[in-house]
Amino acid sequence: MEHMHDKTICILLPALNEAETIGSVIDNIPIDEIKARGYDVNIMVVDGHSTDGTGEIAISKGARLVKQKGIGKGDAVQTAFESFEGKFLFMLDADNTYKPREILTMLPMLENGYDVVLGSRLNGSVKKGAMTTLNYVGNRAINITANVLFPNGHKASDVCTGLWGFKDEVIDQLNLNADNFDIEAEMYAKCIKQGFKVGEIPIFYDCRPNETKLNSFSDGARIFLRLLKERVRDNN
Repeated sequence: MEHMHDKTICILLPALNEAETIGSVIDNIPIDEIKARGYDVNIMVVDGHSTDGTGEIAISKGARLVKQKGIGKGDAVQTAFESFEGKFLFMLDADNTYKPREILTMLPMLENGYDVVLGSRLNGSVKKGAMTTLNYVGNRAINITANVLFPNGHKASDVCTGLWGFKDEVIDQLNLNADNFDIEAEMYAKCIKQGFKVGEIPIFYDCRPNETKLNSFSDGARIFLRLLKERVRDNN
């Protein structure tokens, strides 16, 4: 018997003070095309205590607003996973750097054998100015480290991407701990350790209109440390 949630796709937008962009991101979600493929669409904005009206804009656009309990992107993802109901979940940043239409390319992969799909900026195209040279080099180093520590039969090219797609059973089994920008590294490591089939698509990465919240040095160090921690832990 098919359950209602088997035909629901959740689109998750973790957001902190993204009033400038969140309306545009929601407007660009290809709701009609997803519905044409037989799914209902639930847009969930997890608000990390914004002070600029992000939440109000999200509600005005028809999104479901979930107030984050703690702080940090990782905590936002954990909050969302706890209240997720559906067949597939797509997560993208709310700063307009990722194109929601990429979901239409990721969805068939999840329908046909993949458990997790990443949108790869580094295998796709990065708009000039969207990623500093330092961040580019750092991302390459993180990917090499992840592939050495978590061999998977394919080479991940963008572990720290902000565009992910998941099957529901992956959400149920990921026991996440990271509170900050190391959340993607933790998700990737745990997906590989638990034997999920992970794929990628090349995507376009755009410039964000305001300053990034990520600190190249401190957050980069935290990401490397998270990969090492996950390597020495057991498979929980």
